[in-house]
Amino acid sequence: MNIKTTLKTSVAAAALFAVAAPVATPASADIANGNKNKLVVSGQVARAMYYLDDGQHEQLFNSTGNTPNTRIRWVASGTLNENVTAGALIEFDVQTSNTGGSFAVSGNDVDADKTNWSIRHQYVWVNHKKFGRVSFGQTDAAANGNTEFTLAGISGTTPNTIWQGGGAQFLETGTTATGSFTGITPGGVITMNDFTSRTDVIRYDTPTFMGFGLAVSLDGAGGGEIGARYTGKIGAFNLIGAVGYSELSAKGNTDYDLGGSIAVRHESGINASFHIESRPDERPSSATVADPFMWAVTAGYQAKIFTAGGTNFRGMYNRSLHAGVRSDQGEGWGIDVAQSFDAIGASLTLIYRNYDYENNRIGHRTIDSIDVIGLQAIFNF
Repeated sequence: MNIKTTLKTSVAAAALFAVAAPVATPASADIANGNKNKLVVSGQVARAMYYLDDGQHEQLFNSTGNTPNTRIRWVASGTLNENVTAGALIEFDVQTSNTGGSFAVSGNDVDADKTNWSIRHQYVWVNHKKFGRVSFGQTDAAANGNTEFTLAGISGTTPNTIWQGGGAQFLETGTTATGSFTGITPGGVITMNDFTSRTDVIRYDTPTFMGFGLAVSLDGAGGGEIGARYTGKIGAFNLIGAVGYSELSAKGNTDYDLGGSIAVRHESGINASFHIESRPDERPSSATVADPFMWAVTAGYQAKIFTAGGTNFRGMYNRSLHAGVRSDQGEGWGIDVAQSFDAIGASLTLIYRNYDYENNRIGHRTIDSIDVIGLQAIFNF
């Protein structure tokens, strides 16, 4: 397959979609419930194509989305009285194609299909207007997402994680004509772990006061987590700030997780964010044990080029130290261009990522970087 022709075709299709997107109101339908509670069904279908070049090989992959796989959810809610509401949520992950295409593993561009559904969320909640909300079941712990906030208006990719298609590929040394696999993947050395997602928890969220909110949780493995967030506006600037702390010593070798993010957007559409996270290892320091530390920055612009929806641009950079073993130094940078189609709840995102790696402890080897070009479509319903 001629990659230049493929990329030209993809870009042309995206432009045509942007110009010709329908503007009709989305269809709606009523659902008959077993009682007076309200039930809403929603979800998304996510697909992506990406071209990967590891310095020795190149291939085009057709796969599921990046961080957002195809999902479906059922949200039930009811009113007990004027102050108290309650509800429940079930969400499944429907992953029909593997996201981790790798020359070293599959040897080709076709990944094995997955036919099973996995449960993402299954919990019940009760909310009081004055006293806050209690959630009980499988869902996010109190600080999850607090290292990932941006105001770039781009969904489906995050500044502190990598594009999954490139993350599963082994890095190669460039010391021979054909190269050799290192056994190291970008996903193992470039990361921002964030906090605990989709686990068995009991969680309490305070009511929001002047933009501030606090959450605490306890999970089934004995870990506790606390998170704080602020959302507000100061003059022409929208702001989001979040921090979190997670106690992890009961779960393994990691002592705790500490991190956060801050994002700002000017009313002109210019925006930026900063992300940081540290996860100390409680084992004695050695040649292979170190304290992982990661940070990332983004800069973006929200534009209104087409009537179909916003066109958002974002550049990002991630620096990860000791994510795998001591002296690991991984870095990734990239560019996102996302076009929204508001009338149909859809988006197209064109992405580029570059991943690089060094480890002085094992000598100054020349290791090829990995380049990924992708086009992701998400249709929400």
